[in-house]
Order: sequence, then structure tokens, then C-alpha cells
Amino acid sequence: MPTSLSIVKKFFPNVSSVADAKKPVHVEVTKKDSSSSTVKNHKGCAMAVACKRTFKLDGVIISVNRAYLVQGDKAVRYSLPESVSREVVSFDRQAGFAEGEYALVVPPKSRPSTKRPKDMKRHGESEGYEPTFHHHTDGIRAAIGSKNAV
Repeated sequence: MPTSLSIVKKFFPNVSSVADAKKPVHVEVTKKDSSSSTVKNHKGCAMAVACKRTFKLDGVIISVNRAYLVQGDKAVRYSLPESVSREVVSFDRQAGFAEGEYALVVPPKSRPSTKRPKDMKRHGESEGYEPTFHHHTDGIRAAIGSKNAV
């Protein structure tokens, strides 16, 4: 699984460190931000354009659930609340990004691994273990850790 730094380096090779945000920030997305942005573009979507303008950043990476704000050789990681994620999906499907004020929030602390314990058998062979269902949303930008993300 790629690290945050390796993900950011794909877009901004000069970045040498990634830190989690310490406090949330608010960003206003304007009609101008939407009109000067690019669909399915991590660095050029309406939210990325608004963040770059608001905070005078060198770069921004916006995925469906994470944001990286880049200044110089440092990046700060934020989580996107559901309201922002829905707008990113809407934008990528060419339905626009609603104007307004949005928050980027502090990412949750690391969670314990959800991997199956070594002594537990595969689903159906032991009670208590159920694999996680993952839904993939089509028609939006590639996941930033994937080979297709650029």
C-alpha cells in the first residue's frame, strides 16, 4: 500500500514530508473556481483551485476522501467530509461543484489493521470473520494511490 509521501511525490516530486493537519480549515469555492477547473483532475478540480487561491499554495491534490495542501517541500493531509466528497463526485460527473464554504477536516488517527488474523480461517470456515465489502464508484477521478492517477 502506498504511503502518503509516495502518493504526493507522484504529483509533486520535490515534496519531502507529509504531516496530518492539526486543525480544520474552511475554503470558499466560487463560480470562478469551478469555471477555471478541470474535471477528473486531482490538481485542477474546483476544490483544488479554491484551496490554492485561498491559501496561496504551490499545489493541491484532491481525491474523493483526502486532500494534500502543498507549500514548498511540505504537504499537509486533510480528510474530506462527506459533503465535499459528494461535490467532488458531482464535479467529476460534470454536474458542477456547488458554490459555497466547505471544510477540510483533521484526518482520523491511525486505525488498527483490518487484516484477518493469521490464526483465523477464510470466510465460511470460521465464525466471526466477515470480509469487508468495497464499492467502486465509476465516472470519477482515479484513486490517488493507483497506477492511473496523474
